Amino acid sequence: MADLSATSAMAAAAGQREIAARIERLPLTWTQTKARIIVGTATFFDAYDSIMLGLVMPVIAAQWHLSVSDIGFLFSGTFFGQLLGALLFPYLAERYGRLRACSYSVWVVGLMSLVCAATWNFASLAFCRILQGIGIGGEIPVASTYVNEISRAHGRGLFFLLYEAAFGLGYIGAALLGVLLISNYGWQIMFLIGALPALVAAIMRRTVPESPRWLASKGRSAEADAIVAAMEREAVAKTSAALAPPDVSQVPLPPTRRMNLRELFNPLYRTRTLVIWSIWGFSFFVTQALVTWMPTLYRQQLHLSLQQSLQFSLGTQVLGVVGALISAMLIDRTGRRAWIGGALLCGSLAMLVLALQGATDPIFVLACAIVANFSLGTVSPSIYMYTAELYPTRMRALGTGMGSTVRNIFTTASPTLVAVMLNNFGLPGVFTMLGLAPLVPAFMIFRFGTETSGRVLEEVSP
Repeated sequence: MADLSATSAMAAAAGQREIAARIERLPLTWTQTKARIIVGTATFFDAYDSIMLGLVMPVIAAQWHLSVSDIGFLFSGTFFGQLLGALLFPYLAERYGRLRACSYSVWVVGLMSLVCAATWNFASLAFCRILQGIGIGGEIPVASTYVNEISRAHGRGLFFLLYEAAFGLGYIGAALLGVLLISNYGWQIMFLIGALPALVAAIMRRTVPESPRWLASKGRSAEADAIVAAMEREAVAKTSAALAPPDVSQVPLPPTRRMNLRELFNPLYRTRTLVIWSIWGFSFFVTQALVTWMPTLYRQQLHLSLQQSLQFSLGTQVLGVVGALISAMLIDRTGRRAWIGGALLCGSLAMLVLALQGATDPIFVLACAIVANFSLGTVSPSIYMYTAELYPTRMRALGTGMGSTVRNIFTTASPTLVAVMLNNFGLPGVFTMLGLAPLVPAFMIFRFGTETSGRVLEEVSP
């Protein structure tokens, strides 16, 4: 029995190697593009539902007479749900498949958005947002793992970050709809729109293939072969030329051992894990504080009108997406370490300048928030790609999920700590905290980061 098990494991490893080699020689196919569009649409709504509470909060806070602490608790509750989702759905993705886990998480997001629209007070909304957060937290790491696995090494940064741009576009879409709809139709309309992911999940299950790398890792070689064969036929039809034979020599033979959480801390992966966890935690600590709190800070602390607050938020999100698109074009050339580290330093500088200025001029606050969001907004999609590159197929979803878990621990604390700093030290205290946070991961990636640009996944992470 043991010999049979070992033989099966060796066959699965050889199958993974062959599937990876076949993918690496392909040009961009329609199957890959279609998957990026549909999974990207799910990620668009994931971002929409993630930012939406921050946009409607100025209205809800006034309508339900919420305190600063109440507001912080509502934001933190959503991120606590994301923490649970980041633990649950990557496990399901490793066990049952990337697409199945991703579609289930998207179902949760859409269904709970519909329920949130019917809430009537602080407690009911807080409870429903925790449940919705489980879906939000689960979709992002699983989807990013999937998109990494269907792409090849050459141009992977561009391919992945164009997918991740959907997240930034979700922020823009939410902010734009907030400007157009909230004042006229109330806050509930935003949650009703946020129920559309349920439809996306149905389309995803019917039209997008499972990750062939994952199928091969599970010994399901016939299914993996069928998917890659279809991609090969698309490539031949596209180029009108025969494909070169797959070069298995460029792909190391994967180990036959099973996924193990402790492997995140073995000698090869320990430093990588600490580097990416620092980026996940501290960068999202800042970006989520800005995304959730800025509309309320504009409204309550700087005394702008509701419409002005939403317009300022929209402008910030638009330029944040511009930054993400620029990073998609350049990150394969600059390398992951230089881009992520530089962006962290720029975001830190913008927040510290704002803290020193005193954060009293709305236009100056907007300018610094734009710089910070432009810079740190490129870190958010990059870290999903970078994390998936640093772990092998057998633990890629797990590694990304654990990074998301660290992110959600920090983002759960972030809104509440903003409320504490705001109550005790005002806006300068808030921006001092947000300015110091990115310095930690900037040091970690410059000192200990592994460069992955242009390298085959199986070679980077054996």
